[in-house]
Amino acid sequence: MALDFGKLNAGTAAKQTDPRKIFTTLKRDARFKRPLDEQADVLDAWYARRTARDLTIKMNTGGGKTVVGLLCLQGSLNENVKPAVYITPDPFLVVQVLAEAKALGIAVTGDEKDPDFIAGRSILVANVHKLFNGRSVFGVGERKIPIGCIVIDDAHACLGVVHDQFCIKSTAGSPVYDGLLALFEEDLKAQSPAGLLDVKAEDPSVVMAVPYWAWQAHQDDVVRLLHAQRNTNELEWNWPLLNECIPQCACLFGGGRLEIAPRFVPIDRIPAFASAQRRIYMTATLADDTILVSHFQADAAEVAQPIRPKGGGDIGDRMILAPQEINPDFTVEEIKALVSGIAKELNVVVIVPSNQRADFWKDVAESVLNKDNIHKGVDRLKAGHVGLTVLINKYDGIDLPGAACELLVIDGLPEVYGLGERLEMLLLDGTKRQLVRQVQRIEQGMGRGVRSSDDHCVVLLLGGKLTQRLHQPEAEEMFSSATRAQIALGKAVAAQVRGKPLEELKPILNLCLKQDDDWTQAGRNAVVNAPPINGGNLDENQVKLREAFDAVRIGRYDIAIDKAQEAVNGTTEAKVKGYLKQQLAEYTNFINPANAQELQLAAVSHNSRLLKPITGATYNKLSAPVAGQAAAAVRFMDRFLEGNDLIIWVNGLLDDLDWGEEGSKRFEAAMLDLGQFLGFGSQRPEDKVGRGPDNLWALGGLKYLVIECKSGAVLADRVSKADTNQLNGSIVWFSEKYDKTCSMTPIMVHPKTVFEFAASPHADIRIVNGPGLKKLRDAVRAYSVSLTTSGGFRGAKEVEKQLQHHKLSAAEIVRLCTVAQGAK
Repeated sequence: MALDFGKLNAGTAAKQTDPRKIFTTLKRDARFKRPLDEQADVLDAWYARRTARDLTIKMNTGGGKTVVGLLCLQGSLNENVKPAVYITPDPFLVVQVLAEAKALGIAVTGDEKDPDFIAGRSILVANVHKLFNGRSVFGVGERKIPIGCIVIDDAHACLGVVHDQFCIKSTAGSPVYDGLLALFEEDLKAQSPAGLLDVKAEDPSVVMAVPYWAWQAHQDDVVRLLHAQRNTNELEWNWPLLNECIPQCACLFGGGRLEIAPRFVPIDRIPAFASAQRRIYMTATLADDTILVSHFQADAAEVAQPIRPKGGGDIGDRMILAPQEINPDFTVEEIKALVSGIAKELNVVVIVPSNQRADFWKDVAESVLNKDNIHKGVDRLKAGHVGLTVLINKYDGIDLPGAACELLVIDGLPEVYGLGERLEMLLLDGTKRQLVRQVQRIEQGMGRGVRSSDDHCVVLLLGGKLTQRLHQPEAEEMFSSATRAQIALGKAVAAQVRGKPLEELKPILNLCLKQDDDWTQAGRNAVVNAPPINGGNLDENQVKLREAFDAVRIGRYDIAIDKAQEAVNGTTEAKVKGYLKQQLAEYTNFINPANAQELQLAAVSHNSRLLKPITGATYNKLSAPVAGQAAAAVRFMDRFLEGNDLIIWVNGLLDDLDWGEEGSKRFEAAMLDLGQFLGFGSQRPEDKVGRGPDNLWALGGLKYLVIECKSGAVLADRVSKADTNQLNGSIVWFSEKYDKTCSMTPIMVHPKTVFEFAASPHADIRIVNGPGLKKLRDAVRAYSVSLTTSGGFRGAKEVEKQLQHHKLSAAEIVRLCTVAQGAK
């Protein structure tokens, strides 16, 4: 007889809202036996807090985030919170999520027009571009498709996409770029005449901001120009998102590009997202949770309490080592040889920050992958042995499980992506906020090679600057708990092999590569016993500034000024205080321009790289240290606790003190540090007040070096007229600022020594050319090694002796590394 299932189901057919119970009711593939312990922890915590509007879920890579996200959405649908949307950072992951959902037994669709999606019977899976763009199918400025609950998967990867969508970009030669450059040319020139020339020359290392007072004063002209181009390829996808907040945007020029973007994302331009009842952000690595507030306008109180598994044991085995911390004498060429040798048997992936750095690896690489060919290259790695593969500036969004990558090299500090981020990095160089961003990208990169709990990978952190940054005490605490434990284990390994030759490193790497039982046990113990991290990493000052930005958009300048002032009062780092005070001045300028200029002058006193006020910044003359060169050098080296710290710092300095098309600003900063390290007075006048040379050194005895750095001129065949005029202008500037009792030697850092026919170089100009820069770098390295070997960097007598021996004294340094014009 047939059973009446209606009677059987009576009283038991109510839809479950608890995601763990939902899992047991699904008709799923055999591989889904039960939720993993980590998944169960997260699902229980989410269910208890599910009514909160903004929740962050942090799970290690391979911990099963996709299943968690799908179950949270299904639970919300069963609770009548609908429709439900699952967002991925790219189209390739859409396919993966659709397949995972099908295997799990959850109804999904890739079509936003599917009636089952609108009715809440299935979950829409889409990539982030479909939701966040100027022609969003969900509606811009009006809600066309509602959202009840939404999951943003790999939120850290989606954030960059969202920022780009809310950013107008243009290139030299277009009506937008050329029109705005002409409109603000005088304002840029007032900030820095040399900077404007670099902008016009499309120097890739330069970024200049239009002063906010000029931007606000010319709003009618700006909007008129942009509106006329609103249907062009440059603006059609971004203009609808930004057309109502142009006054709150910043305009930046650099490298033949222009960017117009608000300080915070006006996410309410996508009402479907802004009004969603539940928003869930899933990520493996997010060192700075504040970015969810700045980009998604998330509730800061909820973001401050992310949901995590109770333990860290869901991450795979990683041996994380910084070879140049083990032995600072290791050269990158030696490490390259070691890595390329391992690549003959295993897949090795090297992540580099730029095309320039990729060139270093090309002679040993089987393939070099960029945004155009990366997915095809990743498929090759997954299919079998390739050898050594280079990824250019790709720290997230790809999976390299198992044999696809068994040795991962992070070579150098990650580069910034856009002009806005580059400017922020310049303004906040050396601050904790800058370090957080860099740590986040490094951790994202380190996660590429371990995609499940039974995966393994050796991770080598390479490069002087990278080693220097991660050597800072506060850097380690910015990583996730499991990564922090693996880094600590790697440091314990390093302590046992410190100072040993490079050939002794390979057997150590093999412990992880060949999964030695003792090593794997040590790795598991380290991760399982890692202390839990409580709470999120939230910058309260940025939360205040987000509130200020939102107030400005509705014309509540009084609230905006109060909130910005709270942010200023809440920080102690000088550079950050100045940076925040500039934003306070920007909001003040809307109602009181005179007060805004006073605030801007105060901001510059904290951070000289900020916008120069209309009256200009005051220049303070440079003097050599009173105590003398050696004593000043010793005082500078007081920051180093031991000799190894000194060598790591010098290696990072020398990384920046090298030729490179996109590195001239880093080069200038390194020259500033080098001058202080050697015991000279050291300044960057052009950076500080918008006038004068790139670098100025006071050698003592009223003798100075006026230095122009053209380290980016690697493709030039001669010293250009423009570069010559820049140094000639700095010579004139010096004669105006310093009296005739002071003497100076003008120096050009340039690969070439021959000037263009049209150039008129000053007769006294000396040049640091290719061989000269090598002599300087070699001398600095040898000097630092000598001091650490003898332990003499604490005493002025030993320092003076080594300065003279390595020809780095005031009397000899010019002869050491410079040549006359036209020298071979």
